Amino acid sequence: MSERFPLAFSPLKLGAFTLKNRIAMAPLTRQASEDDGTPTDEMAAYYGRRARGGVAMVITEGTYTNDELGSVAYLNQPGCGTPGHVAGWKKSVGAVHDHGIPAILQLMHGGRVSDPRCLYEGEAPVSASATQSGGAVLYSDTDEEMHNRGLQPPWPKVTFPPAREATKADIRRIAEGFAEAAVRGVEAGFDGFEIHGANGYLYYQFIDPTQNLRTDEYGGSPENNVRAAIEACQLVRDAIGPDKLIILRLSQDGVDAFGGAWPDGVRYAAAVGKALANAPVDALHWSSFDWKDNRDPNSDVPMPKVIREASGKPMIVNGGVAEGADVEEVIASGAGDLVAVGRPLFAHPDWPHIIRSGEPFNWTPFDRKYVIKPPYDYTYGYPLDLKKTVWDPDISKRKTRQ
Repeated sequence: MSERFPLAFSPLKLGAFTLKNRIAMAPLTRQASEDDGTPTDEMAAYYGRRARGGVAMVITEGTYTNDELGSVAYLNQPGCGTPGHVAGWKKSVGAVHDHGIPAILQLMHGGRVSDPRCLYEGEAPVSASATQSGGAVLYSDTDEEMHNRGLQPPWPKVTFPPAREATKADIRRIAEGFAEAAVRGVEAGFDGFEIHGANGYLYYQFIDPTQNLRTDEYGGSPENNVRAAIEACQLVRDAIGPDKLIILRLSQDGVDAFGGAWPDGVRYAAAVGKALANAPVDALHWSSFDWKDNRDPNSDVPMPKVIREASGKPMIVNGGVAEGADVEEVIASGAGDLVAVGRPLFAHPDWPHIIRSGEPFNWTPFDRKYVIKPPYDYTYGYPLDLKKTVWDPDISKRKTRQ
């Protein structure tokens, strides 16, 4: 059957691992952990089901590293900062490993787009520069979303407070937090880590020249803009050794700028790629809504192809992939080596098996209800219902330290 999509179902050597095909599960935000960030049995059932569906690698949802400097980005986000977190993640890792594929933990820091309800009293979010996002918290401001989560609408629009510029000490401490979380992740059994430098979160805020207004060594040029992310990757590498995977995720757009575009377009992308050529990472990961749309009026070369060629690094491509032919096109075009599939896997965890069969399939349109309650693998858990969520609609409240 693999002859139908010979590139999509060919193996790939990535770091110390040989992946069975070119399809990975993309990191997908769900807000399904316990209130303190502990991963649940339901999450193990969710990840195990998608591992069983034929992907070659699973990348988890964004996970905060510790509860410092505004790292927590949103309510019920999983963490990797405590022994309880580690114990919870072990179940999900085991569910993935039962199907013989690697499990990658995505680590992230919210930066200026951290939900204000996740900040402590008197605490301002940190960012590359003292800016304020004009966006609003996702997944918490629609009546339908609240209904699906068992909450009562109406729900207020939750906006972001002004951020302060991260000091050099802050930058170092945040990077150390990533390394410490990676050590805990190794204890949980993870095979590697994705450092989140995309989609509006902290390292994106450094890499994006419209948000990074610094004039020191962490801003002012593509090389300087990626420095903070590279330093975090290096500390993670130093902490976990050479045999685990490290991936850096990149994007032009964010949760507060869905149409975001880099000034200078592909020229900036090429400079970013060149600056990452010697970074201690095994692969880069381009995140977008459509991998072919580079938003550059002067070029039609896809951004992942530009960065892949400039960096010489293997590239994971995400965005606009719905059919097997899309995976084949990414690889044949030279834009990527591996494709990360997101939305199709929410409702169709057997997506790789389905496309490989060659049979026409009547795909279920994506709906966020599958984010909240997707098909499970009852081998790992039997969640008859999601836990009751209790989110305080008073957006003026802040956490208090114990």
